[in-house]
Amino acid sequence: MRRLKRRLHPTHLWDRFVTSDPDLGRLRMGLRSVLGAGLSALVISQLARLLGEPPTVTMVGTMMGMMGSQIATDPKPRDQRITTLLMVLPATVSVIVGTLASRIPLLGAAAFAVTIFIATFVRRFGPRGLALGMIGFFAFFNALFFHAQLAQVPALVGAIVVALCIAYGVRFVLVRDRADLDLQRFLRSFRKTVALVLWELTDIAERPRLTPSLQRRLRREADRLNDAALAVEDLLARCQPGLRLRIFDLELAATRVISAVRQVVESGALAPDARREIRQALLAAHASVRNGDTAARQLMHEHLEHVRESVPRAADPERGRVDALRFSNSITDLVDAAAQLPDEVPLPAPGQGATPKAVTASPAIPLGNGLHPATRQAIQVTVASVLAMMVGHVVSSERWYWAAITAFVTFTRTRTLGDTLLRGWSRVLGTFLGVIAGLVLAGLVSGHRFVELVILFVCVFFGFYLIRLSYAWMVFWFTTMLSVLYSLLGRFSPELLFLRIEETMIGAGAGVVIATLLFPEKMTVHIHATAKQVLSAVCDYLEEAVVNRSPESDPARLIDAARTLDARLRELRTVARPLTGSFVRLAPRTARTVHSVSELVVFVRHLALGKGVLQVHEEVRELIREAGTKLASNARTLAQTLDQEEKPTLESAAALLEKARRALVGEETVRRGPASPPIFLHWLARVDDTLNVLAKASSPLTRNPLALT
Repeated sequence: MRRLKRRLHPTHLWDRFVTSDPDLGRLRMGLRSVLGAGLSALVISQLARLLGEPPTVTMVGTMMGMMGSQIATDPKPRDQRITTLLMVLPATVSVIVGTLASRIPLLGAAAFAVTIFIATFVRRFGPRGLALGMIGFFAFFNALFFHAQLAQVPALVGAIVVALCIAYGVRFVLVRDRADLDLQRFLRSFRKTVALVLWELTDIAERPRLTPSLQRRLRREADRLNDAALAVEDLLARCQPGLRLRIFDLELAATRVISAVRQVVESGALAPDARREIRQALLAAHASVRNGDTAARQLMHEHLEHVRESVPRAADPERGRVDALRFSNSITDLVDAAAQLPDEVPLPAPGQGATPKAVTASPAIPLGNGLHPATRQAIQVTVASVLAMMVGHVVSSERWYWAAITAFVTFTRTRTLGDTLLRGWSRVLGTFLGVIAGLVLAGLVSGHRFVELVILFVCVFFGFYLIRLSYAWMVFWFTTMLSVLYSLLGRFSPELLFLRIEETMIGAGAGVVIATLLFPEKMTVHIHATAKQVLSAVCDYLEEAVVNRSPESDPARLIDAARTLDARLRELRTVARPLTGSFVRLAPRTARTVHSVSELVVFVRHLALGKGVLQVHEEVRELIREAGTKLASNARTLAQTLDQEEKPTLESAAALLEKARRALVGEETVRRGPASPPIFLHWLARVDDTLNVLAKASSPLTRNPLALT
């Protein structure tokens, strides 16, 4: 009950809402879709009425305005503008070919297959190829869906030009991106994210034991924190090293608090009254971080003092003292780091702004057949679509293209068989639930034209607003929209919606079958390739933060190495996402490898930019550097041999680390904070242990081409 009350607290709900869309990017997507569709429908319907054209012209233009305002995803704004303008060409050609070919069913199906192949093949040219291919595909599909006639071709072309001009104005004038303001929003959202993590930890501190469910919650909080920090990094200009360092320090401090709370629950040494004081300290820290409340900061220190006073009553006083000290130091460091983070960043001068950094795509994984990934996928999509057309035509000679479009989108933004399975399942689930919602909603609003129009645009908004959270949500809202649209057009029937479910299942099934049998891309290949990139980034970070660290080192280089490491880990989690759900039991060894690599990154990041290397005497510093060199070499060896038959042999750095620990003298043995030599050596030891665990757990890839992984 207390947990439910906490989750429904207005402050908590507001912070959840703000951090779910920190730069308002999802809101902009929703607004663009509504404005693009709405303005296109308004302008083109008036023109169509003056020219005596049927509603088909308005429908096609509306869809083009909606899609054209969204799908240009080039890294630079200038490239996005060019891509949006270029959409006129493939859209015009596709709608003409689609209208002409649809007069002869067999020719129309063949032309649709060729369009699908080309639309997928051009993805090899990056975001622009993806956008132009998608708009060409949907223009062809709309010509089929709305039953365009030959006499309407000139009007359709005109509608496309008008709609894409409107989409351009919506995207780059009415609802444009503002990277400078996005930075301010991300910064405030990052502070709220740290506060949210503290809020979640208050519920964990008093738990009697560390269950698997609690471990997953702690990992989710650490991932949430890292994602928020990376989002700010993506917008920060390289000329702001001071701010980057503050963000990194705050993120590390929050991560240490998560580890400290985990340790408190895991050891169980502290008494219940001490746990209650820890919870109150977390609540006070939450208020201090979120609101900058100095009184809350003082209250936090009072609760920490009570925690320290309760240590003699602990079940294990010595262990309790260590847990209390670790928590006290970490939460104090976090509040101090949050106080150093500015609420506002001065807007940079033109040309020096915080512009989004281009995301460097990982190199494509070569296949044994030598095909480019886009070519391979184009063949897969075309064959799957043809299969879906054939089976879909048996079910319905008029609506077979629903199966074809499902087969097409099942392969969109996917790389592996696991991705395709999840995409197909999301399509089927969203369609099924959308049909149910559509049946109810269409029955309620049928005959109320104005209400139906409003609901159409509400569905469009939520479809694009939620697409980043889940593809299934987008499909749900668009299926609901389709139900209301049929009601508006006077063509609604439950049988038609049930047919959509059937055709969707046919298309998804065709996609999965072809992805399994034709040029299958096993998920394990991509997971191991991405894990190798993570291990290479670990090697680079160890060399920057430990081996080559000196007072003259550029902090920006160290932060770059850390952020590269974070980005690679995020990519690994994305690639392995199908394994984090119901498929994990089919590849337990690979799942353990992903988990171990993730833990390795967490331990490496706790080295806190190598500060401990600079604050010890020369003998210890040399031992640490020698150990760092050995660990970097081990990481490099693992990266080279992760997917090979023979298990790698690593040279442990444990002896060097133990020798360095014994060599610490005086103040070096008691120093607190991230620069503490004992803590620094502790994390190096954890890195060493995890590398050895990875070496023992690494196994050859599955040879079964039909396997999910």
